[in-house]
Amino acid sequence: MIPQHVIEQVRDRTDVAELVGQYVDLKRAGTNYKGLCPFHQERTPSFIVSPERQTFHCFGCGKGGNVFTFLMEMDGVTFPEAVRALADKAGIQVDTRGADEDHSEQDALFQTNTFAARFYYHQLMKSPAADKARRYLEGRGIPREAWTHFGLGFAPATGDSLYAHARQHKAPLELLAKLQLVKRRDNGDGYYDYFRDRVMFPIVAPGSRVVAFGARTFGDSQPKYLNSTESLIYQKRRAIYGLDRAHEAIRKARHAVVVEGYTDLIRLHLSGVTQTIATCGTALTRDHAARIRRLTRRVLLVPDGDPAGETAAMVSGGLLMAEGVEVGVVPLQTGQDPDSAARSMSPQDFEKLLGRPLEYFAFLDYTIEQRNPGAREREELIRRVLSVFAQTDDPLRADVLIGELAKVFGRNKADVLEMAGQPKLLVTGATEPVRARPRESSTRTELERLVLRLIMDGTPAAILALESLDVEEFSAEANRKFYKVLDSAREANVDLRGRDFLRRAEEVGLEGYLAEINAISVPPGNVDTLLNDTVRKLKKLRIGDEIAQFSEKQQAVPPDSEEAVAIAAHIQRLQQAKAEL
Repeated sequence: MIPQHVIEQVRDRTDVAELVGQYVDLKRAGTNYKGLCPFHQERTPSFIVSPERQTFHCFGCGKGGNVFTFLMEMDGVTFPEAVRALADKAGIQVDTRGADEDHSEQDALFQTNTFAARFYYHQLMKSPAADKARRYLEGRGIPREAWTHFGLGFAPATGDSLYAHARQHKAPLELLAKLQLVKRRDNGDGYYDYFRDRVMFPIVAPGSRVVAFGARTFGDSQPKYLNSTESLIYQKRRAIYGLDRAHEAIRKARHAVVVEGYTDLIRLHLSGVTQTIATCGTALTRDHAARIRRLTRRVLLVPDGDPAGETAAMVSGGLLMAEGVEVGVVPLQTGQDPDSAARSMSPQDFEKLLGRPLEYFAFLDYTIEQRNPGAREREELIRRVLSVFAQTDDPLRADVLIGELAKVFGRNKADVLEMAGQPKLLVTGATEPVRARPRESSTRTELERLVLRLIMDGTPAAILALESLDVEEFSAEANRKFYKVLDSAREANVDLRGRDFLRRAEEVGLEGYLAEINAISVPPGNVDTLLNDTVRKLKKLRIGDEIAQFSEKQQAVPPDSEEAVAIAAHIQRLQQAKAEL
């Protein structure tokens, strides 16, 4: 466990506005900063960063916290990893030797992947058996400096090289097997290497953590590309190749360039387009699109110059558009891929090419005109693009996207939806405002956080307060989650200041929020009185929510109906209960 004084030192040396500004376009709003929330889709900024309090909060989705919780949400890291990453940037050494935290399964898997990555890299750089791999990379115009920069490697063809190396260095074979880097032989006698005779591309997450590997063969053997199997630390639908290298460049360029292949990405980085990321050789997913939207609101797709690449760009671009990301597409000449296109011209000319993208629907129009598909292919294209448009959570956006798609194919919306077999997606009332969930106020959120902090003291009054509360008294999602952890700990008689409670918080990803709650200052005065008053205020606020909801229902029914009379009676009872608190 990282010492508390180190956590506080890291927090004090990290400016929340500077950190958040690496991900979000912030603008000054009085003493605070404001921007579009990276955690949900919104048109009007409701995401506030407070330099004075060193916190962030979104009044739209309820996300909030400090520098640790922000990095955990954005990069998908654990609390210890967030502390270490920020400590490294601040020049603070985090010494956790002897701590049991480093022996968590996730940490052990990361360490095992790093062990394998170093082995593969050493093979590429030193082994005579890797000569053909070196010739292959040099033939692709990838210099040795890039091998080191991207940590490339070589998996020998012998089939047991990594296994033998692991045994020699007493590396944990069970973890290598769990990551499928080695597999047990059918007869149960030892293991064999999963990757053999391939160039290795480590997939590295922010924080320099090796989560998986991509592997490419040299010749015609299939499959040409082979990825690590999914594990606790690697999910293909979320993993983005090159993000560790491109993160800062994306922020500066205010857009990302997305390609499909590993060598495509390396070539573009060598050409100076360091804001390039890739999808690990797989189709872009909604999870990818959501992660990209957190980084930037503008993407340039550079697909292969063939029908498969064009179709993939249609679908990928549609997913990104459905997530609220602006999409431009850079078509390449027939037969080219981003690697060959960048090699065929100077970096300056390639930069000019990227500067002339077709906007997404213009790309659709251009591609349809060039391909002139038959009726069946046309219907299939409409169906595929429409299926990703339908994944947006915003009915207004879906309606606009479907309308633009209909224009490209020269049809009306109803015809397009009927053609795709999805008439249910026709939004008859899409112009009506979408009703959002009630937003909590900053005052209410702070009341909730103060109650949680006071309950952490574990006094008899605190336990009584915890028992009297309900999860519905909390409006902010983080506070609701934390209350549930507290409530379950109370039922199990867990010490709220002990390690067992910390482990419970870690299991649901709230260790950072726990540190933030513990850091809240308690106002002077009688603590029990303060706690009781604050609980009473929260209960009144909850009843006020119910009154507001039933008042809306009352306005939607005929005033003389039996339902209206019943609602009025219920509102009266709620008002009486609120007055009696």
